[in-house]
Amino acid sequence: MGTVIDLIATIVAILGLLAAVGYGGYLLMLRSVATKRPGASHLATDARKRLPAAGGLVVGALIAWALTGADSVPVDVIGLLVGGGIGLASVSQLQGARKRLANPPSSF
Repeated sequence: MGTVIDLIATIVAILGLLAAVGYGGYLLMLRSVATKRPGASHLATDARKRLPAAGGLVVGALIAWALTGADSVPVDVIGLLVGGGIGLASVSQLQGARKRLANPPSSF
């Protein structure tokens, strides 16, 4: 039973890590493109402000993945919950950033 939980927890933690890295990569790509376009400095600034949070999500996902390597079921469950939460937060932040770009507020 413990092996199945360990496998599920590891898969969830890796998916959370992929989501966090994807969000960070999206922000880096956005910042790179925005710095090259005239009049898009507000996008580069917005992406730069979000990068520390994206880095924190990646670090948290790495910690969750490390927790899934334990031989104890409770630690695996903690890793599963942390990895799943980070994955959901990363996807939510990515969708929020995309919506903000699609409908920028008039304050820019």
